[in-house]
Amino acid sequence: MPSVCVWPGDRRWVYSITFDEALSDLHRFTIPILEEFGVPGHLEVVVGQMGELRNLPGSSFHGYKHMGAEELREMIARGWGVGNHSWSHQVVNAETADLELGRAKEVLERAIGQPVTVYCAPGSNANMNEGALAGCRRFGYLGAMGITDALNRPDDADPLWLNRTFLHTQGYGPFFSEFDPFRNLQHARRDRGWVIDYLHCPLEVAIHPNKDCSAAQLRERIETVVTEGADEVWLATVEEPVDYRLTRRHARVRPAGDGQAHTYVITTPGLPTAVRRRTVTLALPSGTRAAEIDGRPVPVSRKVWKPLLDVDLAAERRLRLIH
Repeated sequence: MPSVCVWPGDRRWVYSITFDEALSDLHRFTIPILEEFGVPGHLEVVVGQMGELRNLPGSSFHGYKHMGAEELREMIARGWGVGNHSWSHQVVNAETADLELGRAKEVLERAIGQPVTVYCAPGSNANMNEGALAGCRRFGYLGAMGITDALNRPDDADPLWLNRTFLHTQGYGPFFSEFDPFRNLQHARRDRGWVIDYLHCPLEVAIHPNKDCSAAQLRERIETVVTEGADEVWLATVEEPVDYRLTRRHARVRPAGDGQAHTYVITTPGLPTAVRRRTVTLALPSGTRAAEIDGRPVPVSRKVWKPLLDVDLAAERRLRLIH
């Protein structure tokens, strides 16, 4: 029986990196470093200050410029993702959800010209409260990112909640830690997990050691991810693994039941309509030489001994295997 691989191409683990506040100064060091290594980033936009100087007295990034709509669309064209970091960077709960999650999503989608399906909690996990998460579900978000330093796994009980690994010069107290370019990578490889790094805007020196790393440390982290991961890591925006996990979770493969040998029907009952990327990789039985989808021949690849097939599940599919 064919089965859906944990990650596309049967890769072992996944890496994403996020930048809270979506500051224009990312063009100085961050964007060139990530593009050098072929790693897409993800921008978390404070929608109520989009394109403006940051006006949050007390913030380490007060006075820095947020990217505007044109800059965000340019980064999307370069393969990056964009999420909602709330409207005001203040409290997000049941009482404020209409503005912080609903209105912010609507304005950001209009600005960038595509759906927004990821929420990034501002401040702390206090804004991952039940009212905020219920608002995420109501407004059609598929992922909600906090700042819990942990992996995300293929079969997490709640696919909405996403953990993020802090990529800072020094960890927060009371248990301070030094910068570690290997943080959570071997853990991800062992558990077939997904690391989402969290930082703001790396410069020559971290603006705040508990909120950022330096540009040199960012380069070390990215080079480590790419070197350690090699062909086993999927370098992805946040939306891509979110969509893949949900599609895999809803995919059902069953024998066609019409007397045709090695023929299967694949469906995705209950898959949220907001999921845009619905292609999954199937691991096929050993001995499979070729395959057809809906009567048309499709290419079968091989990873070591295992036959693999990418299938777009935007509609019900009929799969025939040829041995």
